[in-house]
Amino acid sequence: MIKLRLTMLNVLCLCLCMCLCLSAYSVAQTITIYSYHNHPPFVTGQNSGLTFELARQLNEQAGDRYFFKVSIVPRERLNYLLKDWIRGACPNSDCKQNWIVPWVNPKWGFIKGGYDNYLWHEQFKDSNVILSRASERWTYLGPSSIKGLLFAGMRGHHYLEIDDFVASGDIKRIDGNRERDNILKLLYQRVDVTLLPASTVAYLLENDPKIKAQAKQIKINDKKHHKYMRYIMLPESRTSLLAFVKNIKLKELSFNSKSSL
Repeated sequence: MIKLRLTMLNVLCLCLCMCLCLSAYSVAQTITIYSYHNHPPFVTGQNSGLTFELARQLNEQAGDRYFFKVSIVPRERLNYLLKDWIRGACPNSDCKQNWIVPWVNPKWGFIKGGYDNYLWHEQFKDSNVILSRASERWTYLGPSSIKGLLFAGMRGHHYLEIDDFVASGDIKRIDGNRERDNILKLLYQRVDVTLLPASTVAYLLENDPKIKAQAKQIKINDKKHHKYMRYIMLPESRTSLLAFVKNIKLKELSFNSKSSL
């Protein structure tokens, strides 16, 4: 009787161990989606926008393998979190590797030196467009055509060639914290020109009531300041994660790039 009880106890212990092992095995690996794009269409409200939609769709198809969570951080904070990756010291055992960064480009300061220690997955084409008032006859022909004008930029952002003219005093620049505010400054004649991503302009023209009502007063210049591809950036060690992201046929995100922009 004692031997039987011991045998039953051993079986129960074995079953418990197996359950614990299976439970541990099925725990999803948490992947942080870091993004410093805190403006439309990437963030449009509390837990809404393309970044949150991306996380939702990834989680829908990840099963028990991964769990994606969003962390919106300033670019300076992201640079700090990825400092070892940026300076080329990764991957190694001390580098955090459970992250992805969407909506970025290899030329945006994530690579120091000649070695690219990331994986990249294309998302969509975007561009920086120049906005001015439709009532003005001014047309953007290039950065030099902004000379003598008041330019509204985003605080902490760098603008190819435009920054050189700002430094020389040929362009006067004032900075804002929100893309929407810079469009309103333009409409209220507080600035002459501003620069924003085409994706942001398309979203605001369609979804922001105040800006949509005054859309005809905004001129989107034909010549783009800069065209680029937006990517998801991953650590070069995460080839299996890249394969997962690539194999997912993401449903159409709630944004369509407008050809008119």
